[in-house]
Amino acid sequence: MTLTQYKKAIKSLNRDELETHLFEMFSASKVFKDVESSYWSEGYNDTLLSNLQKQLGKAFGKMQFSLNECKGVLNDYLNKTVDEGTKALMHLAFATEAAKFSATYGDFGERYYNNLMSSAKKFMDYARVHPDFFRLHETEFEKIIVITDSLGYGVSYNLEYLLANVRAELG
Repeated sequence: MTLTQYKKAIKSLNRDELETHLFEMFSASKVFKDVESSYWSEGYNDTLLSNLQKQLGKAFGKMQFSLNECKGVLNDYLNKTVDEGTKALMHLAFATEAAKFSATYGDFGERYYNNLMSSAKKFMDYARVHPDFFRLHETEFEKIIVITDSLGYGVSYNLEYLLANVRAELG
């Protein structure tokens, strides 16, 4: 079903039918329940973020580490919320765990660091548009820079550059 078809189907429902449909979706789908809960409850977003951090810690800490598994954990949680600020914090959590893991266990190659940088950039893209959010989480980003100082591929330098650009834009 396309979005256009879905909109047409939803618009064809009266209020009672729409309510029934939404309640059924909420009961039937864990993802729908997560998305709706994140939309209506800021506290739920905090819980999602906390759970993501735990899951990323487990995924990065496995003896047989898999970057794809770690990215899968992130993507699963990104799909559970509609709150863009929470998504930005999820990207920050991924970048932080990736940095800590590499600082502890060594070099994982350019692809690994590109993923770390991509998540850091997504966090900064949101922070750039929301100055209060940026100021609230700026020190968390600075910690990633400190953690990555010993890593290769210019990761620390690129993170510092990202931070400097956002600071300059926001004044």
